[in-house]
Amino acid sequence: MNRPSILITGTSSGFGLMTARLALERGWAVAATARHPEAIALPPRDGLLKLRIDVTEEATIGAAFAEAESCFGGLDAVVNNAGMAFFGAAEDIPGESLRHEFETNFFGAVAVTRRALPAMRSRGRGQLVFVSSDWGRTGIPCYSGYCASKHALEGWAESLLHEIRPFGIGVTLIEPGAYATGFQSAEPRLKPSESPYGALVAAVERGFAEEDGQAPTGEPVAEAILRAASGGEPRLRVPVGLDAIEWCSARFRETEEEFIEHLARRYGWPAKAGS
Repeated sequence: MNRPSILITGTSSGFGLMTARLALERGWAVAATARHPEAIALPPRDGLLKLRIDVTEEATIGAAFAEAESCFGGLDAVVNNAGMAFFGAAEDIPGESLRHEFETNFFGAVAVTRRALPAMRSRGRGQLVFVSSDWGRTGIPCYSGYCASKHALEGWAESLLHEIRPFGIGVTLIEPGAYATGFQSAEPRLKPSESPYGALVAAVERGFAEEDGQAPTGEPVAEAILRAASGGEPRLRVPVGLDAIEWCSARFRETEEEFIEHLARRYGWPAKAGS
């Protein structure tokens, strides 16, 4: 019996690398992709391909898929994990930075998925996994572009689900909470010293830094991703982590005003206009 095959974007670190490592341990054939595949910290082994994909360059997507499909005889699952964020107040983030967030987090996932669909549709099976965030359901100060791109990704993936289910293709959105993956330490940050939002930006940074120091490592997210890739996850949206489960349930349990005030109390943000 042939081993199942999977292509994962953004495997140079974080959830992507953890998922690739776990999939190899479980007997999958893995196409681990990144902008710089030489930086992928996985030793050579049977069933592993390290391929270049920059999700903002469609030519790299096509070339990587062609090689993976040729080597593996097709792909059973594709994981859209590549992502990035700019930290800073919405008014301060340059327009080109916001566009880059969308090109990576949204349009990149769209391009990868569109490349995967024809082969999956012709085979009558396949699993598409999108690594979103519990912030894919909410707006958070100083992460407006990231939240917006994840909102867009979730809306697109949910719409896609209705279209491709008749072809035997599954869609899952993984919504991690806070995990120690190095993602926030690597993100571009704007210095708030001359911004009218400087005090808020500093407060948000302190609050999340304190929470990140207590965050667990991301193995549960890799488990959730691989379970979805295996077709073993019936839900469309899968919050991962107690904080993500609480966050997502509170978003719809409380009124919007209560939820906004809840977050403000939790992180020390201004809860009322003008306060």
